[in-house]
Amino acid sequence: MNILGLNVFHADTSACIIKDGEIISAVEEERFTRVKHFSGFPKNSIDFCLNEAKLNISEVDYICVNYNKNYNFKEKLIFSLKNFYRSNFFRRAFFSLRKNSLNKFFLKNYEIDISSKVQFVPHHLAHICSTFLFNEINEECIGFSFDGSGDFSTVEVYSLGKNIKLIEKINYPNSLGIFYQAFTQFLGFKNYGDEYKVMGLASYGQPIYKDRIIKILKSKPEDFFELDLKYFDHHETVIDYDFESGYPYFDDLYSKRFEKLFGRSRKPNEPINQLHMDLASSLQKAFEEIVLDKLDKIYNKHNIQGLCLAGGCAFNSSLNGKIISHSKFKNIYFSPNVGDAGGAIGAALYVTKNKNIKLKHNTSPYLGSHYSDKYIEEKIITKFKDNDFINCRYFEDFNELCKVTVEILTKETVVGWFQDKMEWGPRSLGNRSIIGDPRNPNMREIINTKIKKREEFRPFAPSVLEERAKEFFNINLQSEYMCSVFEAKQIAKDVIPSVVHVDNTSRVQTVTKKSNYKFYTLIKSFEKNTGVPVLLNTSLNVNEPICENPENAIEIFTKTSMDALVIQNWVLTKNV
Repeated sequence: MNILGLNVFHADTSACIIKDGEIISAVEEERFTRVKHFSGFPKNSIDFCLNEAKLNISEVDYICVNYNKNYNFKEKLIFSLKNFYRSNFFRRAFFSLRKNSLNKFFLKNYEIDISSKVQFVPHHLAHICSTFLFNEINEECIGFSFDGSGDFSTVEVYSLGKNIKLIEKINYPNSLGIFYQAFTQFLGFKNYGDEYKVMGLASYGQPIYKDRIIKILKSKPEDFFELDLKYFDHHETVIDYDFESGYPYFDDLYSKRFEKLFGRSRKPNEPINQLHMDLASSLQKAFEEIVLDKLDKIYNKHNIQGLCLAGGCAFNSSLNGKIISHSKFKNIYFSPNVGDAGGAIGAALYVTKNKNIKLKHNTSPYLGSHYSDKYIEEKIITKFKDNDFINCRYFEDFNELCKVTVEILTKETVVGWFQDKMEWGPRSLGNRSIIGDPRNPNMREIINTKIKKREEFRPFAPSVLEERAKEFFNINLQSEYMCSVFEAKQIAKDVIPSVVHVDNTSRVQTVTKKSNYKFYTLIKSFEKNTGVPVLLNTSLNVNEPICENPENAIEIFTKTSMDALVIQNWVLTKNV
């Protein structure tokens, strides 16, 4: 049985393929188009997945999509009729999907009618399955999915076990995702997906406006929360995606009353001051408190130990750290891609389960593209053989390659690390990474100056050997997907300062030999040389999607001040 999973009609379009119950591949379209959070039809992703599975489109039995236009139909209709004269929602809810018919895109790109093969899976159900069914979980769990909006729901709570049952939901326009996004825009971060910047900025402020923010969130003990809509515009404006260019966009989601309450919004190029830091801190604190309170109530009601988190809001790693350390749930589960892109896998897994196909669990996040040594030598290395600027060395022995890489790393250098299959999800987990020496307190500044040129308040993550993670961090679970922040111990502050944030936390990736042999071996080699089992790890990109192919990596290497690039068994350095 061949099942194609898609995220379409949302940002971060993506595709995956499941063959006889096994996930063969999964990839986001932005990696190919180089348009961040691409929102068009994922043609390249589909082609890639089909090629990996050695299938053509006619051999696909089901095409699963992470939305269902009929879901919450009654609620959509009531809301639209109540707001008909002032809202664009009616048009968007009932007519836009006709224009963006999935079959239309397949007819255009593949000359095939797929209408009989399409399986529509409600948005949040797909989210939950992207975590619950992706992981091999042998206990009952609560599923908690929360984001901006999907199929008119913004929060859905599930009972997970042999059966998957919806037990609670909150509908549009009340949305924690939109609430956080409105503040993100107000603070001058206008691009889709910029919420992580606010999360980083929050650590520099004090939550002095928390109570004011809680009031507009209108926390309700019995109903979780309700937005005070006079401070927001999302229910009266167009929230849409540009399927022609692929660039997702939103109008401002906050109203004029919002600005009266918090002052003038920051323009993108204006300096960040203490007010902005304090607002970010207050927002994050309010967000954490209301979610933690709700999760405690869910736990008290159901007394289930496991919790599966999903949806765009589950990318908030600071919140996730608080859930791990402060909630009553004992076992917390994530996937490498909890957002909309992950819905492609979630939808496909749900249909796989419903068709009584046995799932062959593959919890590896390395599901993307890969390039052979032959390809790299022919397409890349041959171009530099007679180049006086670039020096290329090949190492047959991978351990020797790691030894040489570590020698480079210990000289205040920045190294690109490109290996094997590309990661699934927004985190670089050791195959498409920029790495540095975490002992150097200036390494964050060095990487920002040489490569990233990003905001100074954004932290870098540590990748640590799992067996030694507890020496440096207050961590009590595996963190393979880099989804959560943990408190850094004093030894981390002293020994690896460049990966400890200003609030003494770190977004940790734990690395095992099984999860990523090559990256583990590199960190092990660094440990042997320095005594420190940690590397600084950030994504191999410069203000664009994480690099997909060797050509992307070479472009970063040659156009920036990156000192070295390790690409498979080749080490490229610059002759200064």
